[in-house]
Amino acid sequence: MALTEITLRANNRDTNNSRGPRQTTLFDSLGAAQRRHKRQRKAAGQENASIENSRADATEKAVKRARTEVPECTAAARPQKLCEARSVLAVRRFGMTSAHTAQRYRQQQSLTMDSVFATSRLASLVSPATGVFQLYADTEPQRGVLPLACKYSANGEQLALVDESGFVSVFGTRTVDAQSDVSLEPILRWKAHDNSAFDVEWRADCAQMVTASADETLRVWDVEHQQCMGSFVGHAQTVRSVSWRSASMHCFSSASRDGSIMIWDSRCNKERVDGEYVYRPVNVIGHAHNLGSSKKPMRGKKGMLGGSVTAICHLQHNTDLLASVGSTSEIVKFWDVRMKAHVRPFALPTPAMSTLLSTSSAGRSRGTASLSLDPDGTRLYSACNDNSVYVHNALMPGQPIARLTAPEFECQSFNIGTSMSTCGRHLAAGSSSGNVVVWELDRMGTNSSGRRAVLQAHTKEAGCVAWYPGKDKTQLATCGDDGVLRLWEENAKLAESAKTDPTKQCSW
Repeated sequence: MALTEITLRANNRDTNNSRGPRQTTLFDSLGAAQRRHKRQRKAAGQENASIENSRADATEKAVKRARTEVPECTAAARPQKLCEARSVLAVRRFGMTSAHTAQRYRQQQSLTMDSVFATSRLASLVSPATGVFQLYADTEPQRGVLPLACKYSANGEQLALVDESGFVSVFGTRTVDAQSDVSLEPILRWKAHDNSAFDVEWRADCAQMVTASADETLRVWDVEHQQCMGSFVGHAQTVRSVSWRSASMHCFSSASRDGSIMIWDSRCNKERVDGEYVYRPVNVIGHAHNLGSSKKPMRGKKGMLGGSVTAICHLQHNTDLLASVGSTSEIVKFWDVRMKAHVRPFALPTPAMSTLLSTSSAGRSRGTASLSLDPDGTRLYSACNDNSVYVHNALMPGQPIARLTAPEFECQSFNIGTSMSTCGRHLAAGSSSGNVVVWELDRMGTNSSGRRAVLQAHTKEAGCVAWYPGKDKTQLATCGDDGVLRLWEENAKLAESAKTDPTKQCSW
């Protein structure tokens, strides 16, 4: 029987027998059920609200008790115990059925606590006399030499430094002892190029390294025997930057002042010349950061508004992508190294992706000096010549997500370097003023707290910075145009007593 027939019969029965009892229709039953369910939901909501209020009161009381108990703990155990207390509260609050939510709550609280207590560790960074090395020329000991780049090996056991005389110096990364009479000296030193060496990069196994020079070549070295394994020829001007492909033993990329990016593979494109292997690039990206082709003819040809490629960096989430910056703007371009850049004459190559110009940069576009990737491979930091460090999303490039600035940070040349700490919470950057600025970063990779450390490191421009990659200690290497290499480590007592020495001071 249809619903319409049931309704009509009920209505007719009520009309004809007005004095008799009214029969309940199907719609009356449905309406009663809905009203009953509504009353039940309302009662349950009031009960849940009272339970939540009681839980919130218990949480506040437990947090107060945890805070009062924290000063009785040691400084090292303080964050851990407070996080454990909050973890227990999270389990009680979310219940046994929300284990995933409670776990995320514990992770967020542990990250927050670690970032808060990490700042006090940087306040004790100091560079004693035993952690200082003065570079000099072999032929003229009185004449200083400018360091141009320094990099730690992947295992953190060695620190390589290249200078304007073409030498490579390798230092042991021992703990700096302020009471020791042994000063910082290189354990290995050899002549790598006949001209200035601008960059150095360790291979993943720490057995070899590649150096980039102003003699327009790159060379791969066996570190233990200081033996050249091959020369890589192809650039037309100074090679500024080099980057190994992530976890690769054979492939790396280089960038030059001629505006090109070259991809190299030590397994192919080689020939033996005068007893030495000479390699040719397997891929070339020309005019990577040129502004464009001019409309006015120049000697019968279109002229290119050329730009140097100042820094490159291979990404982690996609090893086929290479990020690059140039001297013409703050744009970061991402190239697929597998694609051949076959373009028409005087036409610009097309990157796979690129970032957008920052709205915070006023006036003309300025160049970018360096690139740094965080340990997770999700954030990319570029030091720009407008005295800013821009934070980019390496997974989805677009507008910069943040901008790091400081009164003590000056980026007025293309030799200013940046480095990300192993924990991913501190970014160090050199400065044209001689200072080294260390920003405290949050979980999003930005300086939301506004806190930073300023190391008064050098008397002239500080261009090279590098963080120790291990987790057993905190060590920072800095180099400046004063020809000095400094190793900074945690030493609270020495930092307190050295506040009167401006070359060793660390202040917030």
